[in-house]
Amino acid sequence: MRAKNIGDQIVYRDRRTHKPELKNKANSLKNIQQTTAFLYIRVSTDEQADRGFSQRDQDQRLHEYCERNNIKVGRVIYEDYSAKTFKKRPAWSKLLLELKKTKGRNCNLILFTKWDRFSRNTANAYNMIDTLTGLNIEPNAIDQLLDLRVPESRIMLAVYISMAEAENIRRGMNVVVGMRRGKLEGRWMGKAPAGYINKIREDKFKYIDLIEPEASHMKWAFETIAAGIYPTDHVWKLASDRGMRCRRNTFWANIRNPVYCGKIIVPPDENNAMFLSDGKHTPLISERLFWEVQDVLDGRKKVQQVKVQTPENLPLRGFLYCPDCSRTLTGSASKGRPGYYYYYHCKPPCKARFKAEELNKDFVRELQKFVPKPGMAELYKQVVCDTFGDNKKNFDENRKQLVAEISDQNNMLTKIRALLLSDDIDVTDYKIMKSKCEEKIVRLEAQLKELKNQANAKTDVSDIVDEALKRFKKITKLYSNGDIEAKRYIIGSIFPEKWTILENKGRTGKVNLAAHLIYQINSLLSHKKAGVRSKIRTNSGLVPGAGVEPARFPTGV
Repeated sequence: MRAKNIGDQIVYRDRRTHKPELKNKANSLKNIQQTTAFLYIRVSTDEQADRGFSQRDQDQRLHEYCERNNIKVGRVIYEDYSAKTFKKRPAWSKLLLELKKTKGRNCNLILFTKWDRFSRNTANAYNMIDTLTGLNIEPNAIDQLLDLRVPESRIMLAVYISMAEAENIRRGMNVVVGMRRGKLEGRWMGKAPAGYINKIREDKFKYIDLIEPEASHMKWAFETIAAGIYPTDHVWKLASDRGMRCRRNTFWANIRNPVYCGKIIVPPDENNAMFLSDGKHTPLISERLFWEVQDVLDGRKKVQQVKVQTPENLPLRGFLYCPDCSRTLTGSASKGRPGYYYYYHCKPPCKARFKAEELNKDFVRELQKFVPKPGMAELYKQVVCDTFGDNKKNFDENRKQLVAEISDQNNMLTKIRALLLSDDIDVTDYKIMKSKCEEKIVRLEAQLKELKNQANAKTDVSDIVDEALKRFKKITKLYSNGDIEAKRYIIGSIFPEKWTILENKGRTGKVNLAAHLIYQINSLLSHKKAGVRSKIRTNSGLVPGAGVEPARFPTGV
């Protein structure tokens, strides 16, 4: 190819095609009298842009450089995003789109202070340089000036960008190690989850603390899921109606997060598996309640879930078994001449069908059996209080059982380690078995911890029982006056199992233990004088605390 000067242009003529190619003399850094530059100023975060000095310093130095070298400044672009990738920089994306539309007519040079302001990724940097070069635009750093037309300059460019990339990787590794160290010490790293708020002490120590009413809403959600009366999605909707501010996906992540029971997830590293550390924050719920919720979510605990999408005349829909095929009965209305008639019926090909009005009345009659008779409420209260006051023996037995189960799991861990050392099992099987044993140990230790807390707590259940008895005394009124949701809540609270239809009447084989105790007192002890303590011992030692809490019944009816 031969060159020939024609005016201000250089004509290159190809020896094979004899076609002339024109190139401007000023298209180089050495001849910058007619060069127009865009100035690119970047910092990594919003905080640096608002409070730091880097942007103003870069702006001043770039303008001074252009003034000394007679370079016209076209535009100044400010960016406050990471240099890891070009795609996530809005200002750069907008600039590149404009340059592609104009094909570099308004700019032939992009200046920045250092190459790490341009990019901290070697591959991305080379690709972007090729893109800009194709638009006849040259990027360059005033503190690390390179002539990219010289092939050897690419070596120095790789050094500049690789140093910044290595610094980024090292900084990221240090952050990961530091965060893991903080989690090992029981500190929550990051934005506080729902129910908590980020705080900082005077000594700059950061921590999370409970905040109301969000904490109460989350606690209510955990308790309701563990009760198994509503589906989890419906619990989220109810909690949102109560005032909880949490998106659906975030809610599902929260109820899986052990931070609410005082634990912090420590991620695995090269030498250690993932485990839970004791957090320094105040737990919102007990560990036992947390694991009960996990059992419900994982399907390990069979629960009676309530679906509230049902007509007012069919409150028992979903709570009844078919006597013929044992499937769950549904319900619907049939149109007659005077109006609509409601029935509980099975699905085809089964033809079982029952009048809803009769079954609803039968359920109300069944519900009246759990209303304490005059004088029996005092006896029930005495039985419950005696049970809570006579828990020492039960505590010792339960504690020994839990300790024995923990010892068995530790022995199991020892055995599987021996199997691994003897090559009887591979590493994958060892990790699976080890993970299961460790999870069970955590659950058992949570139960043991809660058992000790209950034994140490001086709980006065007298007021709780009085309030629960008030609810039981007007249970039929609460049911009759309540809406469909309240009715189904009462049904699910008292009857954990579905009814079976026998002789056109509803029958159930199991009820809530607290309600069953009242039923026993009403039916077996009605001939005794009111207020006289009986020597008959029922199964009241099995009555759970949740069975006598007033929160088990709706209060808005």
